[in-house]
Amino acid sequence: MAIPEYPKLRRLEAFPARQQGREVIALRDPEGYMRNVVVLQPPLYFIASLCDGTRSLRDLQAAYVRRFGDIITSDQVAAVVNELNQKMLLDSDEFRAYKRHLDEEYLSLPNRPMASAGSAYAADPRQLLQQIRSMLMEAGEQEALPDGLPVGVIAPHIDLERGRECYGKLYSLLAASMGEQQPPLVVILGTCHGEMEGAFALTRKNYLTPFGLVETDIGLAEGIARAAGMDRLGDELSHRSEHSIEVQLPLLCVLFGGADRFRLLPITCNSFHSFIAEGRSPSEDGEVTAFVGALKGLLSAMEGKVLFVASADLAHLGRRFGSLLPLDGVLLSSAIAKDKEMLRKVEEGDAEGFYSYIASENDSRHICGLPPIYALAKTLDGRRGRLVDHCHWFDPQEGSAVTFAGLVFP
Repeated sequence: MAIPEYPKLRRLEAFPARQQGREVIALRDPEGYMRNVVVLQPPLYFIASLCDGTRSLRDLQAAYVRRFGDIITSDQVAAVVNELNQKMLLDSDEFRAYKRHLDEEYLSLPNRPMASAGSAYAADPRQLLQQIRSMLMEAGEQEALPDGLPVGVIAPHIDLERGRECYGKLYSLLAASMGEQQPPLVVILGTCHGEMEGAFALTRKNYLTPFGLVETDIGLAEGIARAAGMDRLGDELSHRSEHSIEVQLPLLCVLFGGADRFRLLPITCNSFHSFIAEGRSPSEDGEVTAFVGALKGLLSAMEGKVLFVASADLAHLGRRFGSLLPLDGVLLSSAIAKDKEMLRKVEEGDAEGFYSYIASENDSRHICGLPPIYALAKTLDGRRGRLVDHCHWFDPQEGSAVTFAGLVFP
């Protein structure tokens, strides 16, 4: 394995952690090519963080000496870079060959394998059923919506245990509102946490769950793609390890009474960061408006027979998500108050107001659910929503938090 002369770190998530009582930096791959978290000691992470493709091994050596005042040999720097490359952390020939192999293997499969079973939710179907039933029971009996199941909902996509209160209240309300006529189609708009091409992507693959196979409506996916003027189905690889769609499926299987009781239209949604940076609305982008138009056509043709789900967390705060300072109770309370202001726009059916609120902050609270919530609100075209629950997960030791909410659109 050749050592790159100008090494470049891949797009990874870095967050502080503790290992055997020591401060370390953990690296996680949002695209899932690196399955496990890689832990680096701070000096090694310092070298890794400077690997941007413009610095040579000599540049890294000199930067290390300036930063720590310790002597490090060129062979030692090369050894560190080689280790990063072996762990598939670098954007190198070796990683690209590894990625190409995994991508080809995935695209050849008829069904999407589970990527989050055992982490975001229990992998064993009996344990998973108990996990979901207990959160529904804890939520208590909910008053049914007067017109049955809503046309759309916003749900968290954090793991089931951390989001159990919000999941429980939302899905308990949906269960109470179930009538005899069950929507045979569920459209899930999920945040893509990795890199993807294009604003939206569909897939031909069915989704495997611990409860069985949920079939994707391939004909409908192709029809939506044609109506939106897409090149085929878009970046199907964005579905490979993305958890935001997958995490809803066990809950939907329980809600509808089985994996074979509904069809699926899974859609990954790309980041809107470029729109915020350019100071323009997604509504000014032809690709976004064409896709939303296709979803509006689907809603018009199937209202009463389709349930839209925006699988979307809200703010990501603290050291885990890039802040230099840990999050405390005061800052968290402020962020929660801003969440509530932001969500009022969603309740009012104001997609542009929701986007503008986040853009005015330059997305400083890292609202990862912006694209799916915006797409849902635009599809529902001003329909008002109702907040069911607003919760958060907070780790006081690490000083990080994630906020999320459940909303329904009757």
